[in-house]
Amino acid sequence: MNFNDILNGVLKSVGNTANQGKADLGGILGSVLNSAKNSAAEIKAGNTDTIAKVGGGAALMGILSMVLGRNGVANLTKLGSLAVLGSMAYKAYQDYQSNQTNKAGLLSENAFETAAQNEQSGAVILRTMIAAALSDGHLDDEELAAIQREGDDVPEFQQWLAHEVRQPISVEEIATLVGQDTALAAQVYLAARMVCKDLSRKEIVFLSQLAEALNLDDALVEQLEKQAGF
Repeated sequence: MNFNDILNGVLKSVGNTANQGKADLGGILGSVLNSAKNSAAEIKAGNTDTIAKVGGGAALMGILSMVLGRNGVANLTKLGSLAVLGSMAYKAYQDYQSNQTNKAGLLSENAFETAAQNEQSGAVILRTMIAAALSDGHLDDEELAAIQREGDDVPEFQQWLAHEVRQPISVEEIATLVGQDTALAAQVYLAARMVCKDLSRKEIVFLSQLAEALNLDDALVEQLEKQAGF
């Protein structure tokens, strides 16, 4: 699976369904199906069958959009693509560095542009967003049933999403996958923060543990929060 294309598609879907309620599953999926029809030509040729196919694949993308938008739809509409996420993280990093006395090892904008371009990075961002969306509790029975129902034509994606919903990635695993890449760490945290809107106690704990596991300086976390609109 090309997780970067999946994530870009999901972010677009979230924007298209931002005004629809969580309970209106049929409306959300219908909107995503129409979006898939209109944007299929924009998806890279090799990924059309598994990502943008009108039917189960687009429906699954809609369900994933719904999962991510349970709390933070309005915030996620600011993204729209991985490129925007990288730009926002870089702006936060610039503001953070402007207040630091030690300018050694300053990361370039290119570091943020390339941080999420490989498959592993795109996957960890997407998995972190799902974990953030689920950090305040589990999906309800209707949502779980929808995931299990859809996606017969893309079983790999269906099985992957069902697994991520049942066993979200841990902050320790996220940190291991990110490693010492500060640019990627900033984007991972920013994406997670934008999923969580009105912070519950569990979401606060999740984000605090995530920032600590990623070794993000408190001042940088503060700038990332500002970029997320908080």
